[in-house]
Amino acid sequence: MKNSNVLFAMIEGGGNVTPMFGLAKKLMDAGHAVTILSEPCLEKPVRTMGASFIPFKKHFTRTNRSEDLFGDWKASRMNNPIIKQVIFGPANDVIDECIAVIREKSIDLLVADVLIFPAIIAAEFLQIPKIVVFHMPEYLPGPNRPPGNLGLKPGEGFFYRLRDRLLGRLMVVKFDEFRSALNHKLTALSLPPLKHTIYLFERAELRLIQTLRRFDHPIEPSPANVRYTGPVLDDPDWASNERWESPWSRQAPRPLVVVSFSSTFQNQHRIIQKCIDALAGLPVYGCVTLGPAMGQYDFSLPDNVVTLSSIKHSLLFPQADLVITHGGHGTIMRALSFGIPLICVPMGRDQYDNALSVELSGCGINISAKASSSKIRSSVEHVLLQGTYRNNAEKMREQIKSNEGMDAVIAEINDLILANQNKRKALNQLINQDE
Repeated sequence: MKNSNVLFAMIEGGGNVTPMFGLAKKLMDAGHAVTILSEPCLEKPVRTMGASFIPFKKHFTRTNRSEDLFGDWKASRMNNPIIKQVIFGPANDVIDECIAVIREKSIDLLVADVLIFPAIIAAEFLQIPKIVVFHMPEYLPGPNRPPGNLGLKPGEGFFYRLRDRLLGRLMVVKFDEFRSALNHKLTALSLPPLKHTIYLFERAELRLIQTLRRFDHPIEPSPANVRYTGPVLDDPDWASNERWESPWSRQAPRPLVVVSFSSTFQNQHRIIQKCIDALAGLPVYGCVTLGPAMGQYDFSLPDNVVTLSSIKHSLLFPQADLVITHGGHGTIMRALSFGIPLICVPMGRDQYDNALSVELSGCGINISAKASSSKIRSSVEHVLLQGTYRNNAEKMREQIKSNEGMDAVIAEINDLILANQNKRKALNQLINQDE
């Protein structure tokens, strides 16, 4: 295989960045040159990891990655503004910018962030392989499951099948609000139109789901292009390298409870304060990681709780006994990779599904973001006292350690690139013969 060039099209969406960077690093390790088309706020970390960077010229032009892009923290589960404002509204310009970069850089493969998945139309137009990456569990509906992001428990029987069919249809209808605009673009590029917008996922050679199959409820029968890679466990690029030194090292040992909520704004300062209040008076120590979104907020702290602006989970979690989180997939997977049970307090996005999966796997519990401090306090006591949560988290840890899904996917990507390069070579030879 000759030197190959891979283009990543992505945005700064919080939990998507580390998994996308993780895949990019794997491809660079495999010998591919990676270019990342993204927002200016990601230029420094992209260049630091050794990839080339090209900024979007339209729509995704933030220079401050803490600026709220989604505005979804006050939206309902059924009417998320991300669908229009991020996925489909800017799609035409995203496609055009991808086409320009693919041509300029002689790109062999396009990897599209699920948050801007219509970008794969650019690859289809220029006849190169294309991949859509889900940085969280499956969210498309199937015969055996409801659509994602709703936090609904899968089930069997007539009621569940009816529910899933109706909700699946609602998701199709919602996405089809943007079908006309996409079909106009496809027609302009001499590509076949879509019967339903959601069918665009089927046109990708691969759809990578960056979690454990066991943690998800996969579509059955499995779509031909779906691959479960397992989670990316890298720390976020912005996390501090400072080692955790307990301020209570001279005091009697107590369980350490880590409170870690979203790195993007979800109006989470109130629930963080309730978690802090819940730990006050308990025989535990608490460490609250604030991240980029909460660094400017002040919190009232008891003597047994401290805050950190940021720290790598890999440096803090080995000492933790419990993690309280919003239910972001990355935080959950990093906690489970150390065998730590969780209390999930989902606030939106994929967090409802992730929290449900934690509960169904027996690795923790799932409580409402409207829960009182006393409810959170009793939940902390319950999880710490019941050893089954820790035992189940340890089992999940072993599943994560033994996962080899990413290695198989990298090999498959290599084959896709090689096959396309050979196809191009044969076509060029035919053209030269005709001349």
